[in-house]
Amino acid sequence: MTLTDCQILAMVAQMGTFAAAAEQMHLTPSAISHAVSGMEAECGFPLFTRTKSGVTLTAAAESLVPAIRQMLSSSELLDQSIAQINGMHKGVLRVGVFNSACVTWLPRLVPPFQTAYPGIDVQIYQGSYADIVAWLKNGVVELGFLSNSSAKDLDFEPLYEDALICLAPDAYRPKRPGCVRAEELQGQPFVSQQADVDADIQSYFKKNDLHVNSRCYIVDDQSMIAMVSCGQGLAIMPELMFKMGVQHSGCQVLRLQPAAGRTIGVACLARSGLSPAASRFIEHARHCAQSL
Repeated sequence: MTLTDCQILAMVAQMGTFAAAAEQMHLTPSAISHAVSGMEAECGFPLFTRTKSGVTLTAAAESLVPAIRQMLSSSELLDQSIAQINGMHKGVLRVGVFNSACVTWLPRLVPPFQTAYPGIDVQIYQGSYADIVAWLKNGVVELGFLSNSSAKDLDFEPLYEDALICLAPDAYRPKRPGCVRAEELQGQPFVSQQADVDADIQSYFKKNDLHVNSRCYIVDDQSMIAMVSCGQGLAIMPELMFKMGVQHSGCQVLRLQPAAGRTIGVACLARSGLSPAASRFIEHARHCAQSL
């Protein structure tokens, strides 16, 4: 299977139809179909399940995906290394990011990076901590923003210490103004995030043996703020959201006692295998974090 074959297979899998993949790669649908048929003949098994609505990878083809992504990443690394020797910076960089970092960091981080390196195409993939870890290990993204508790065995560079706070409706009255103790949260109605979305908050609950009465299970921080403001309960959230000027009318921000936090950083499989574009992006993220 050639590099072009791998590129076609990956694009068809991503787009879901031969026509959409053909448009992205500036080929005809018949050329894509012919290439896929050739790959299937070479492999000896079907690569795609074809339906009226599109195509999906077969189980056999899914098992090839890690090797295909590794081949594509190696090709991209080679191209970027050659460009660097020639005094140019170009290529594709895929970055995974969780919600609060996407809202607060990327608007400050990506545009200046693109200005400095216009030849590098930065592609953003937003997801949960679990999504980002899986994307890194499967080669979907080269870099991922994570917290230290979710990075586990990945190569992780800490960038920013982010406190956790309690967000409460304006009508809520803590025992002490401006702060709330963990035991005061016991049994309170809560707006919660699912475990794979923000493991740091789930860790806070477990560490303080909190059994909260969750009314809402939310994926993104903005929805949590909206649910708290309309009286659905309290929430534990990262302070970074509010330092960056996120609107929270109808809510009050309370300090947690005991204090809790998370370390935000950038993760990869191995620093030694990073492309030049990824290395430049980490340097840029490091300087950006210092300005926060």
